[in-house]
Parts: sequence; structure tokens; C-alpha cells
Amino acid sequence: MTPFEQIDHALALYVNQSAGQSRAFDRFVFNVVDSRLFSGGVFLVPYWWLWFKADGSGAYVQRRNIAVAALAVGVVAGTVLLLKGLLPFRRNPMSTPSLGLHLPFGVDPAWVNYTNSFPSGHAALFFALSVPLWMYSRRLGATAAAWALAVICLPLVYLGYHWPSDIAAGAVVGIVLMLLLCRPIGATGLPDRLVHFSETHAPTFYALGWLVAFETAVMFDDVKAFSVHAVRLARVLLP
Repeated sequence: MTPFEQIDHALALYVNQSAGQSRAFDRFVFNVVDSRLFSGGVFLVPYWWLWFKADGSGAYVQRRNIAVAALAVGVVAGTVLLLKGLLPFRRNPMSTPSLGLHLPFGVDPAWVNYTNSFPSGHAALFFALSVPLWMYSRRLGATAAAWALAVICLPLVYLGYHWPSDIAAGAVVGIVLMLLLCRPIGATGLPDRLVHFSETHAPTFYALGWLVAFETAVMFDDVKAFSVHAVRLARVLLP
């Protein structure tokens, strides 16, 4: 075992040390992880607030920045999904018996064993969403990042769904990609077209915007599931 793996294992055991001792606490942590309200729901609140926030002259100056962020986070989500498919499969801590994790109440190790643990999609998406908020307000961005770490990511380690290094790698991927993407996307005409479309076709825009916001809140789970089944069906129909 490498020194890096030793640190990873030690951190995973430290965060998980209280698991299996209180059914009520384990259930609370499980519900926090399972709830989209505490993850995507909370994160989208400041974005909607910024979208409708007008300056002193009545102009919605943040709408273009929100459009840039929406386009960029879609690329981040797709990139993380691609990384999970291309990188070597890594079992999560709960599926590593030699680690000796405490099994939290309500967690089935077999259920979390079918996806690649590395990198964490939760960390990538929500730390990426923290970047535009940081650009608007250091305090708001820092609060978002702290929420992502304490409420979204650490419970995943506690339950044995992810290694600490999964979280760290996901956070780095999300932040770096967001920083790299925002400027080139902002230099295109796409954000301006989205803002213009919201003004000229408001009913259609907000109907579609609700759908995009919903999928972002659930981490595009429906899109990913549909894509996987579509690929499988295509392989059957087009051998």
C-alpha cells in the first residue's frame, strides 16, 4: 500500500468511525445524502436569486453570467461521466472489506458497488457550481463551497460511498473545468442568445429552464439513465 493509499484509508476510517452506533443519526445522514433538497435544491437558490436580481437601473446584469454558468456546468457533468467510464474501475470504501469500515444503518454495500467511485460526481458538480458564485461574491462562493464539503461530500465518505481522494479529485476537476470553460463560453454568442431568448420567448424559456434546473438538481440522473439504456438498445438493434 502506497503512502497516498494509507492516508486515504485513514481519512475514510476517521470520518466513518461513528457509523453504526446510532440508527437515528445514520438515518439522518442517509436522508441528507438521498435528498435533492440539501444538494441541488439549495445550490440553485442563489442562481435563481441572481437571475431575477436587478441593479439600480433595473437591468438584470447577472443573467449573462448565469447563462455562461449553465452552459459550463453541462460540460462539467458530461466530462465527469466520461471520466467515470474511461478511468479504471475503483470500488468504493464500503465495497472494500479489508478496510474495516463500520456499516451504517440502512446502507447496503451491494447497492453502491456498481458505479466507479472515482472521481466523485457530487464533488465535481457542486464545487463547479460554487465557482460562478465565488466570482460574484467571495462570501457567497465560500459559503457554497463549505456547504458542498460539509453537507454533500463528507456524508458520502461517512456512508462509505466515496474515498476522500474521490472527493478531492472531483472538486479539483469541477473547479478547474469551470475556470477554464467560463471565459471561452463567455466569449461566444451563446449566453447572449439565451438571455435574448428569455426576453422574447419567456413562457418557453422558463418551461425549459425549469426542466434544466430540475435535472441539475438531481445531477442529471435521468439523462444519464436514459443515455445508458439508449446505448444498450442501440447495441441490440444495431449489432
